[in-house]
Amino acid sequence: MKERIKRNFSLAAKEYEEVAELQLEAGERLLRRLNLIDKLLPLLDLGAGTGKLTPEGGICLDIAPEMTKRCREKGRVAVCGDAERIPFKDESFKTVISNFALQWTQVERSFREAYRVLKSGGYFLLSIPVEGSLKILFKCWKDVGSSLPLFKFPDEEKVFAELSRLFEIIEFERVYLRKVFKSPKEALKAVNRTGARNPFGRPKRGELLRFLEVYSKEPVIEYDVLILTARKT
Repeated sequence: MKERIKRNFSLAAKEYEEVAELQLEAGERLLRRLNLIDKLLPLLDLGAGTGKLTPEGGICLDIAPEMTKRCREKGRVAVCGDAERIPFKDESFKTVISNFALQWTQVERSFREAYRVLKSGGYFLLSIPVEGSLKILFKCWKDVGSSLPLFKFPDEEKVFAELSRLFEIIEFERVYLRKVFKSPKEALKAVNRTGARNPFGRPKRGELLRFLEVYSKEPVIEYDVLILTARKT
């Protein structure tokens, strides 16, 4: 599945900033919290995507080669790597951030890696969509009896449990992001163009047509997002 995720996001790199409206909105909310922290650098951005939101002087890390290429085109230092196996030494960073990325990982692994590379007293700030995201879209797929398994967003309780096992949680916010589209095709295309395709594959043509008919009643994309600030003690 990880190879498919890597490919999907590489294919999306060229158009990502044009279509990732909700993802970037969550990222802007996340970045505002950095104003409360002194001496951010060195900073690592996990799942940095194109590097659009990476603070000046920060290092971008992304699993998709084409995403890291876009980061470098912006003059960023970028490394192609996996958030579950961060290719940096222990206690390398004062700040680690991640926006709309770690839902694609095993959070217990990526959180542990963020902890490992942070200096003592360092901050980990993240936004992560949780279970309940894409609820209407997923329900429509289930209603047509699709044979494909659906991506499972991390459970909110698990996010809190795994994070608090390692860090002191300073503050958090629950955010509901929603966008209504003119047609089901437009909504589905918007998801796919951000790279967030179903990592389990593509549906059969008949299933897709039935899905589009059902989804046409309410072509909405929505995310339940947790935005958290935590500190390594």
